[in-house]
Amino acid sequence: MEMVGIDPVDCALDIACGTGMSTVALREHASRVVGVDVSSEMLRSARRAPGVSYLLGSAEGMPFVPGAFSAATCCSGVHWFDQQRFFGELHRVVRPGGWVALYDHYFVGEMVGVPEFADWLHEALRRYPLPPRNPQVGDPRSLEPVGFEKIGDDLFADDVEMTHAQLTDYQLTISNFVDAAEQGTSRTELEAWALASTAPLFAGAETRTVRFLGTITCFQRK
Repeated sequence: MEMVGIDPVDCALDIACGTGMSTVALREHASRVVGVDVSSEMLRSARRAPGVSYLLGSAEGMPFVPGAFSAATCCSGVHWFDQQRFFGELHRVVRPGGWVALYDHYFVGEMVGVPEFADWLHEALRRYPLPPRNPQVGDPRSLEPVGFEKIGDDLFADDVEMTHAQLTDYQLTISNFVDAAEQGTSRTELEAWALASTAPLFAGAETRTVRFLGTITCFQRK
């Protein structure tokens, strides 16, 4: 919060909220938070908390009145959007002077010291392919959206220790597994395959280190 200050806001928006981890965390900085996501599968598993609500909707056509929010966040979502329409919508629903934080937590596909993980990942993507992405892939750090002023950005490494169960739970939130669930594969089947196929990677170890890279870029609405 160093870039945008520590003062709480009245109402904040979490775009592409997924299962609500980021939405609930945003509640610490806002009296009320709304999470919006295009995936009904994600929202069915969204975390519940006082002052937090969820709506089904797209980033390019959000179901809110103009100036509804004093702040907005989006984690690992911008590369999925039609960016021109998204920033137009963001400009519409965020009040003048409000802040926007766009951040990503990239899973770089590496398990430290376990090269076999790359083979597993290849098989997982073959079995459950990634859904199509918007070709307008963009790094928020290089964006200059109309109607916004850039406040600052940061880049950081993040290695996370995970148990076998935690890695499986995380994998089930990644877009290829979510898409498979939305196409009709049961969560039970997905979880069983992920647990069984990654078990050899944890032989003799309670946890493994999974590598991520983080970025954050903040803007102010003019």
